[in-house]
Amino acid sequence: MKTYDCNGWLDIWAADNKMEVFVRMRHQLCHEAYTCIDVPPEVKELVKNNSDMRVPDLWKKKILPLYPKPNFKQKSIYSLHLKENQDKWRTATDELESAIKLIEQYTGHEQTPLERINLPETDCCSAVAFALPSLINTSCGIVREIGLDSTFKTNRSGYECYAVLGEVFGSGVPLGFLLLKSKNPMVGEKEDYIRHCLRHFVAHCKLDIEQCLTDKDIIEINAMLAEMPSTVKYQLCFWHSIEIVKGRLCVLSRRPAPYDSEAAFRLFDWIDRDFVPIAQLDPTKRTPVSCTFCL
Repeated sequence: MKTYDCNGWLDIWAADNKMEVFVRMRHQLCHEAYTCIDVPPEVKELVKNNSDMRVPDLWKKKILPLYPKPNFKQKSIYSLHLKENQDKWRTATDELESAIKLIEQYTGHEQTPLERINLPETDCCSAVAFALPSLINTSCGIVREIGLDSTFKTNRSGYECYAVLGEVFGSGVPLGFLLLKSKNPMVGEKEDYIRHCLRHFVAHCKLDIEQCLTDKDIIEINAMLAEMPSTVKYQLCFWHSIEIVKGRLCVLSRRPAPYDSEAAFRLFDWIDRDFVPIAQLDPTKRTPVSCTFCL
């Protein structure tokens, strides 16, 4: 709807000792009439009878020929299409129970098998996890590096999605997923769920893992370090490392902590002991500043 200056006024009169309130509203210009954006009944019936079609095809081939300039949006058709098809995959009213039944239904399936991962049960967390055996068995001899990635606000219910990915010829292949929802969890409770998920791939899958990485999340880091074999090298995500350094360098008023070159040399003997910040450098070892003028 178009908006414009209609020179409208809203006056309200009210008194402390009276129950009546007087309201006066006026416009010098009339507003445009409201347009009904509801989906017509015949279009609803059309969506119901063609639930197997994709929404873009349904919109172009079925709806636009009947309504070349519809007042309703394609987003409304997506919503109707979802309601018509959700009964095909929803197995229970509760979404967690529905997900568990769906995983159990596809356990041992020939084309798209799933495998449920056993998780602890607590009052503060609800979760479900599953692995993809077909992808794991196909790439078990190739995967040398796995990563744990997470997304938040996955759905309206507040479940966090953790994905275990394996590197295959430079591309990430999903090995399993964990959907976790927590409410005031105890210390280490979320980490325990992630550890159970990772433990499944270490104990039950024939993966020869040499390296692993995670985001800059202390829960993911602790879980990965606890469950991966000691021979596996852990590495923080390079992109997150760069972002941390950039964030620190942007704060000009924050002085860095003193650098201990001897402690660094004890960890890595290839580090030069004389490589220290200028402020900590011995004045006798500083290069004198000289100015040369060419006439």
